[in-house]
Amino acid sequence: MELPMRSKASNAALAKARAMYGRRLTAGDYRRLAACRTMPQLAAELKALPMYAPELESLNVSLARRAQLESLLRQAVYDRCDSLFRYELSSGQKVYRYFTVSCEVDEIITCLRCLDAGRPGDYLFKLPDFLQQRCQIDLYALTRVTDAKSLLAALAGTPYQKLLAPLADVPAGRKLLVYAEPLLENHRHQALVALAPEPRTGAPGQAPGLRDYIEMECDGSAISNAARLVRVHAEPRWLDVYVRRDCTALKPDQWQSLLAAPDYPAFQSRLADTVYGRRLARQSYSFLKEGLQKCQYAWCRKWLRFSTDPALVMLCYLYLEQCEVKNLEHIIEGVHYGMPAEELLPMLIGCDEKEPQGRDH
Repeated sequence: MELPMRSKASNAALAKARAMYGRRLTAGDYRRLAACRTMPQLAAELKALPMYAPELESLNVSLARRAQLESLLRQAVYDRCDSLFRYELSSGQKVYRYFTVSCEVDEIITCLRCLDAGRPGDYLFKLPDFLQQRCQIDLYALTRVTDAKSLLAALAGTPYQKLLAPLADVPAGRKLLVYAEPLLENHRHQALVALAPEPRTGAPGQAPGLRDYIEMECDGSAISNAARLVRVHAEPRWLDVYVRRDCTALKPDQWQSLLAAPDYPAFQSRLADTVYGRRLARQSYSFLKEGLQKCQYAWCRKWLRFSTDPALVMLCYLYLEQCEVKNLEHIIEGVHYGMPAEELLPMLIGCDEKEPQGRDH
């Protein structure tokens, strides 16, 4: 019997996501990139990678700068995810909407980062037409932003204008991103939580779904924030403000125990008794946030391969793709500051020598 059109689209999306992930960077690619000593040398190595060649085709490697490379790498994520999400707008359109919000937030943050650095002209963008049509903001207007007033004007008629209205009161000379980033990240968080279905009540052991991913994403941020606040002995009221628990896999008594920890060693001990503690026990890491990211990377890699839920596979692919670009951003920053490769490589997520890597097989 012939599959219905929606099932065909879903199967195509699953196959495409897995094939695209199969073309990820290898451990050898990361080693070559981290060994670069100049930005032009790094730009030439990036341009030689098949998966980034289309976005870097017009790049003049001899004139390449850090902000330009980071912008082009973001472009690569947009192009790949746009290509994937076209397959599955029927079951994936809510995920696509979250992806669009996430792109908007990233572009505003990047615009502000360039502005704060005194180089507004460094802001570049080039979204795929399919995605550009779904953005609420005029990205062309962001290229002309020179201060808070012009930013708010560029965002006129969008939810971001009201969201970032407090920037109008920031004293001249202050860094705008310090004030804007928490507001923008909260907006991104709310968009993600809005995707979450109600908690399931089925039997234990069933395959995870969309809510499981969103709980893990939210908990990673919440646990990292809680650990940092406990470490500095913050007042309980700040724990309530900065540790979001609106979509979590932990029970209320587990959170109560974590937030009541008198110090960081006690926090670690109590975290060890949770699902995240058991996952962390299988990872090697220096910082808790790094360990949680490694746990999420391993989880997403597993369920990208085994899940039959298109929306979950899309989010897993998006996370893995963003990890790769963040790894490249770490390498760009490391090369910019002359960091040795042996110090840089351990900072990367998902390129452990013991793990199978991309095009090596």
